[in-house]
Amino acid sequence: MYRIFYLFLILCVSLFAQTNPLHVRVDIYTNTSFITKSFQINNQENISLKLPIQTNLENISIKTKNCDIGGISLSNPKSFENQEIEKLTQKIEKLNIQIISLQETNDMLKTISLKDKKGEYISKTLDYFSKNFMQNIDKISSLKNELKKANERLRILQNQKAQKYRVFNAHTTCKDKEIVQITYPEQNFRIRHFYDIKANSDKMSLAFIKKIKIIQKTGEDFNDLDIYAHSNAYNQTVAPVPFYPRYLNFIQKRKFLMKKSMPMAVDSMSKRANTIYKENLTTSSFVALHVSIKNNQEKIVELSKEVKNIKFENDIDGYGSSRAYLKVKFKSNRYYRSARAFIYLDNNQVGARVLPNIKKESKTNIYFGENQNIKIKKTLQKKFNESEFFGNNQINTQIWKYTITNLSKITQKINLLERLPISQNEKIKVEPLFDTKKAKIDKQGKVVWSFNLAPNETKTIKFGYKTTKPKK
Repeated sequence: MYRIFYLFLILCVSLFAQTNPLHVRVDIYTNTSFITKSFQINNQENISLKLPIQTNLENISIKTKNCDIGGISLSNPKSFENQEIEKLTQKIEKLNIQIISLQETNDMLKTISLKDKKGEYISKTLDYFSKNFMQNIDKISSLKNELKKANERLRILQNQKAQKYRVFNAHTTCKDKEIVQITYPEQNFRIRHFYDIKANSDKMSLAFIKKIKIIQKTGEDFNDLDIYAHSNAYNQTVAPVPFYPRYLNFIQKRKFLMKKSMPMAVDSMSKRANTIYKENLTTSSFVALHVSIKNNQEKIVELSKEVKNIKFENDIDGYGSSRAYLKVKFKSNRYYRSARAFIYLDNNQVGARVLPNIKKESKTNIYFGENQNIKIKKTLQKKFNESEFFGNNQINTQIWKYTITNLSKITQKINLLERLPISQNEKIKVEPLFDTKKAKIDKQGKVVWSFNLAPNETKTIKFGYKTTKPKK
């Protein structure tokens, strides 16, 4: 019986050997994924694939140079059991056979008779019986525990909803050995981007590490898989909004003229892999080569690592909490999409936050939490409102004093940030009440004082303004 089953299994493998791909690649965008399977065809062969239930013939791409493709078809939805169920069923059958065999061996050992035997024979027989009988008891106990776990897992899988699929078939005719590539969408293959950012204050270095967590529930086990993690969405806005003439003193009421082209929704997503960074005309991709991942498995893969020499600074948000936050300016050699970052300082995890998109060759501020060695005291020295005696204006005056002390043993660079009101009305005047030559003021009203503080050094800074506006 087992021999017949074995021959049947070999026959099945030989019939469907041509459906085993030579190479598999998955392209993962921010909103969908595509799997490309490459087959090496010799003369005439059939290709048969199980594809996701959502697949249609029009979104299957077939690429070849010198082969004729015919007999293309896609079946109606079908259901199949999880591959793990089949494996568990075979395992349970094997465990039961082993347990029965050991139990029968022990039953046979019990039939050994010592009647009319000599003392030496009795002693050796008892030793043999005791040793083998107890070993079999231990093995039976261990196998029963394993059998119990296998049955529990099988029960869980059998209660799950059966996975559905479609069968794709194609007949290929090639003059010689040729490669045929078949690409289809796969929603059950996803990745989540994230970063590990590690600063070292002794070496004055920053390691910016990009990683992905792969989540795949395709029903397949993949070996030697190439993963292309793209920075853009598939089917994003590919053209500008259509141009329509603008007529003065005329309102066009047809609503479709005002309709905007909207991009598709974008998600806000270890072992070091063999990776490549690629840039084309519009986007960039990280490529992880030779990755193995089983069905229903999650795996973390490191895609890249940039190490930079750094200098630490401290930003004090005077307009907010008035605390000092340790900062590093990071200039990237690559484009990184917005993702969650886990931040470490000297091997201590500081926290996590979502980083914005990081453009190539642009500077990004990376913060490492509050620097408690910088003491800040903010005091409101003056705040009052008054009205002009001869006039119709209301005057508001506010002045603060900052006292900043460096409690550490090293010199620290400080950036004190404040906010100056911006007038968008010519009748409202804003007058700074501090030395504007010692600070930088931008168009948005951000005021920055930058200076170094030696150990135990204290610096005082005054900031204030006066606003003049009509009473009404």
